[in-house]
Amino acid sequence: MSERRSELKAVSSDSVPSTQTLSRDVLQMTTRAIEGWMLVSGRLANFTQKSLRDGLSVAEELRRAQSPADAMELQSKFMRQLYDESMDEAKKMGELVMKISNEAVGEMVRSR
Repeated sequence: MSERRSELKAVSSDSVPSTQTLSRDVLQMTTRAIEGWMLVSGRLANFTQKSLRDGLSVAEELRRAQSPADAMELQSKFMRQLYDESMDEAKKMGELVMKISNEAVGEMVRSR
C-alpha cells in the first residue's frame, strides 16, 4: 500500500508545475505581452500622426478651393481615403493583437 502511495505522489508531483515554473512562465508571458503592446502603441501613434498630417494638408487645400463644389470634392475624397485607411489599419491592428496574444499565451503553453 505504501508503494502505491509513493508512486501516486511521484506522478502527481511530476505533473503539477512548481510555483517557480509558473512564476517564470507568467513573467515570460507578461514580458511578451508588454513588448507587443508597445508595438501596438507605436503603430497607433504613427497612424495618428499620419492622419493629422493628412488632415492639415486637406485643410490647406480646402482653404485654396475656388468654389464650394471644389471644396466638397476635396472633402469627399479625403473622407473616403480616411475611411479606407482607418479600416485597413484597424484590420492590421486586430491581426497584430491576435498574434501578440497567441505568442504570449503560446510561450506559457510551450514551456509545459
